[in-house]
Amino acid sequence: MMLPDDKMLLGITGTAVSAIGAGLSVTELQAIISIIVTIAGFVISVLIPLIIKLVKKIKAAKADGKITKEEVDDIASTVKEIVDESSKVIEEVSDKKSEGEK
Repeated sequence: MMLPDDKMLLGITGTAVSAIGAGLSVTELQAIISIIVTIAGFVISVLIPLIIKLVKKIKAAKADGKITKEEVDDIASTVKEIVDESSKVIEEVSDKKSEGEK
């Protein structure tokens, strides 16, 4: 059985492989298609699980009718994780796109 962290690592690896493929694309059309596939792969493999994790944490925090500071910190760390992962992929895609334009 795979742990959630293992699934996240595999998702990030798949997204990185897609981004590398974007950099190796020969034509502009291939580069565009590769970038689209990279973004779609990232959304499916990284963002959706993180968003589901965030929703579950918010529901659990609201279950008792009040949200504690620890719960807010936990939710905030998940939001930060989503932003950080998104930033990494956006940076990779923009780097590959600029390499393709050369």
